[in-house]
Amino acid sequence: MEAKSMKSALKSRLAVIISVSMILALLGSHIASVGSVQASEPANTPFETEVIVRTVNQFKKKSDVTNFVSMAKQYGVDVISMNVKQDEDDEVPSGRVFYHSSIAPIAAGYHTFDALQEVITAAHNVGIKVHAWIPQFHDQEAFIKNSNWQMKALINGVPTPFTGSNGSEYFVNPLHHEVQQYERSIIQEVVENYNVDGVVLDWIRFDDYNMDVSDYTVQKFQQQFGYSPLNINFAVNSPQRDQWNEWRTDQIGLYVGDIRQDLSLSSKPDMQLGVYILPPEFVEVGQDVSKFKQYIDFIAPMAYFDDWDFNSDWVYSDQYGILKDTADRISGENVEIVATLDNDWSDDEYQEVYKGIRDNYPGIKRLSFFAYNKWPESELAKINQRTTWPTPDWTPPVEQDYQANLPAGWSARNIGLMPGDAGYNSVNKQFTISSRSTDIWGNSDQLNYIYQPISGNVDTIVQIKSMSAMDEWAKAGIMIRESLAGDAKHVDMMMTPGNGATFQYRQETHGGMSDQTANATVPRWLKLSRSGNNFTGSVSSNGTKWTKIGTVTISMNQQVYIGLAVSNPGDNQTNKAVIGNVSISQ
Repeated sequence: MEAKSMKSALKSRLAVIISVSMILALLGSHIASVGSVQASEPANTPFETEVIVRTVNQFKKKSDVTNFVSMAKQYGVDVISMNVKQDEDDEVPSGRVFYHSSIAPIAAGYHTFDALQEVITAAHNVGIKVHAWIPQFHDQEAFIKNSNWQMKALINGVPTPFTGSNGSEYFVNPLHHEVQQYERSIIQEVVENYNVDGVVLDWIRFDDYNMDVSDYTVQKFQQQFGYSPLNINFAVNSPQRDQWNEWRTDQIGLYVGDIRQDLSLSSKPDMQLGVYILPPEFVEVGQDVSKFKQYIDFIAPMAYFDDWDFNSDWVYSDQYGILKDTADRISGENVEIVATLDNDWSDDEYQEVYKGIRDNYPGIKRLSFFAYNKWPESELAKINQRTTWPTPDWTPPVEQDYQANLPAGWSARNIGLMPGDAGYNSVNKQFTISSRSTDIWGNSDQLNYIYQPISGNVDTIVQIKSMSAMDEWAKAGIMIRESLAGDAKHVDMMMTPGNGATFQYRQETHGGMSDQTANATVPRWLKLSRSGNNFTGSVSSNGTKWTKIGTVTISMNQQVYIGLAVSNPGDNQTNKAVIGNVSISQ
């Protein structure tokens, strides 16, 4: 792939000044030329834009198609990736289709409205490509069609039909040859009957290590390896589990190869084939692009860093993260990466991510965006506005303390640069702290931190009086951090609105986090203690009788930061945690 070319910077030149009169004569034109140069700052080569569309939300009738395609053209969309087969079990069951199929059941409302054909016709008329997004093994209709096709998970030692974490999602066995034949036949039908510009696979994976354990798969695995996967403890890492997972990923790779073979034998042998993939951290799903890179034309990694609780540089870093991993795994093959991004980040996050992609992965030409519901025109306009980002004048925001009404010695900082405020009522001696779109977890934190420096051993006690308008996994409590960096070592003792008390810690800089939890509700007293490198978290209902929740040993600097920490994954602007009876003793 060729790197994006950059326009060379314009340079203004001044003529030799030989007299004061010439300066005066040229003054007006010189000012104009400076303005022209400034207005002509070199722009980055625009990214191509792909939008992923859930048909059930966006296209219910022909006028919906006309209106959306018109907006897409207006805002520079290059590719519409529409799901021709339902992906989730929500508005309609997964597995139903939105085109005139003789193989799969047609979704209600689409028997007389061929959404796929209408989109192709309208989009091609204005020069927009259409990709058929075809989810594979998340398929309720196939699940119901044949009980032998059902994906089975080992639950309490018993093979059980897998219906998702909520009990209302339906999956079929990716390894069953009849399932594969059925799903491939749908792809073949779309390719032969519709003038799509590409096919994108989705849901070509399992959901965890403990599946599929149907009789079909157990027998197939046992014939090859001599033992039953039912004897594997899927909850514990082991050579047997690794062998099982490697075998599953091999089978997924072969399946994509079969689809490529189908396309090569079709009337459109050059049909573009791509796959949406989860981050590499999800090892348990048995999906590895290196197993099928030779069969595809493009790969679309889902780079939703905030959904996966990663820092933003996880998207574009050349040292770690989703694009680094994807690039490494497709090495040696001519496979295009289409970075798939969220549509709800801040402007600074988009500027940062776009810059990182341009700097570290200049071969990426197209960015893809997903909206779970109907696409608002305002979002398409924003995407179009961003195609040449980062803007020449953008500089990364710098974390710094913000102004807040706090007692002497205390400072306030939004670590991770997400919105949050703090205040102090000197009458009742209570802190009120808010935070939005934040979490203390993963390799880097986002939180509102009201802190002060401290050295040596310490005992800190607070009372969490209330937490309102917050996500059930919001956290409020006491924290000791080695530094104010997002990925710093730290220990905290927290309360949540819906998940009890949690003693959390990161033992290494940029490392993962661990926790120890207990049943408890707000209001609640919390205590966090340091003795050398030993840290202990406790809770109390009255502030005098304490129950230890956890203890951990972490090598941490003598000089640290101690304070009140609040994070909240929710976005309700009225959220607040009220914290009182704060005492720090040494």
